[in-house]
Amino acid sequence: MLEYAALATRDRASVEAMATPWLQVHAVARERGLKLVTADRVAADNIDPRRVVLIATDWTRDAQKLVSQGARPGVLVSFDPPVIAWWLYYHLERVSALFPHTFMYEGARERVAPTTRFHPLFFPVPCPPPRPTGLPWTSRRFMVAIDDNAALPRPRDLGRWLDRPRELSIERMWAGLRYRPIGHERYQARLRAIEAFSTHDDFDLFGEGWDHRHPAVDLELHEAAARAFRGGVHNRLALLAKYRFALVYENTRFPGYVSDSILDCFFARCIPIYSGAPDVAQYVPPSAFIDVRQFQSFPELERFLVLTSEDDARRYVDAAHAFLISPRFESWCVDRFARDVVDALLHVATA
Repeated sequence: MLEYAALATRDRASVEAMATPWLQVHAVARERGLKLVTADRVAADNIDPRRVVLIATDWTRDAQKLVSQGARPGVLVSFDPPVIAWWLYYHLERVSALFPHTFMYEGARERVAPTTRFHPLFFPVPCPPPRPTGLPWTSRRFMVAIDDNAALPRPRDLGRWLDRPRELSIERMWAGLRYRPIGHERYQARLRAIEAFSTHDDFDLFGEGWDHRHPAVDLELHEAAARAFRGGVHNRLALLAKYRFALVYENTRFPGYVSDSILDCFFARCIPIYSGAPDVAQYVPPSAFIDVRQFQSFPELERFLVLTSEDDARRYVDAAHAFLISPRFESWCVDRFARDVVDALLHVATA
């Protein structure tokens, strides 16, 4: 019986400083006889790698080293879509073949090795969900966007080829040509949505990095965002609870990649204006959000929003609330994710 689970990530944060999902995995693992440590602690604590089952969030040097020393690959997980974790997705069949269990978004199912058990990933969130009080509908501002200033350089941005760390590379371009989702970013679409509402008196943008123009962002798009920028975010849910609508543009359109941003809106009784996963209706009820694809232009969308009455809004909010208290929401719960991951680890440990 293996005694340790080692988590190999792209950074070396301690278990205590990890995001909520891994804290919960740590707790459930401990209850069931496994101790979760970060990969770097295996050597630091003189743990025999042969007593370790590996959780990898990417195929990092730490993960490769542990496996070469005798650790048993157990679970491969990625919370990132292909535009972010591009190397992993490009090499996914080879990497996933090493792991008995793979937890990733539905769009990755067709790309994993046939020898791994595929677990469709739902972005883990706390359960029961938080319920900030918020303001009444008539007292709320019109719309908010909570986004950091991010963009991917385009191949024609020749100056970016010399960046350190490099944002453009021949390897990434080639990977994007052979596996299209790697290049299907939505940053520019998000910026165009922000630009469309930036002249509205009741539209506010919050996030990080907007003090300076990202080199891959056109000047007019940055200036539009700067007009609406109001500062950083201290409490995301409390902020959302002050608005009627929120722009929710995912980083990409990828099957199954529905981030916690739309759920945060549900928690805050704020109506999400969603653009992202093509199959989003399979994960959250269409009656709980406004789908950007239903509108031909931003002016058409704005007219719809302005004419939305308090009774109309209540129907969206009630649909979201019904979803959050339904058995369907359990798939998103961090407890469910932690149990499933630890079950997978124990399956490997006892095999």
